[in-house]
Amino acid sequence: MPLVGTSSSGQYSCATSSHYTLRDLRAKRKGQPVFVLGHLLHRKGQEAAFEAFNDRIALVKFSDGGVAGYDPIELLLPTEIDDKGVAYFEIRSCRACEILFPLTLDEADSDQEPEQCQECRT
Repeated sequence: MPLVGTSSSGQYSCATSSHYTLRDLRAKRKGQPVFVLGHLLHRKGQEAAFEAFNDRIALVKFSDGGVAGYDPIELLLPTEIDDKGVAYFEIRSCRACEILFPLTLDEADSDQEPEQCQECRT
C-alpha cells in the first residue's frame, strides 16, 4: 500500500483558517485524528485516525479496528488536541449551505462563533 503524501514526523494538525479538512493539509501524518462526514452512514459522525493513501483515497481506522476509505474532503480536522494527545472536535452546520465544518480553537474560544463555513464567509 503506497504512503504517498504522508509524513511520519511533526505534530498532528488542528483546524485553522486555511485548513479545515484532511485534503487541506500538505503533509498528512499517520494517526492524524479526523471526524468522518463520509458516505458510509454507520460511520458518519465518528472519530477516526488517518492511516495512509490508496489511489487518492484516504484510509482511516476507527477505534473498533474497522478501516474505510474516504475522499480527504470528507474528513474534518480537530479543533484542539490536548497535551495528552486527545482530539476535541467542535463541529457546526453552516446556516447558509448546511455543510458541516470544524471550528478553529480561536473560533471556539470567541464570544461569537461563526455561523457560516469558510466558503460562505468569503
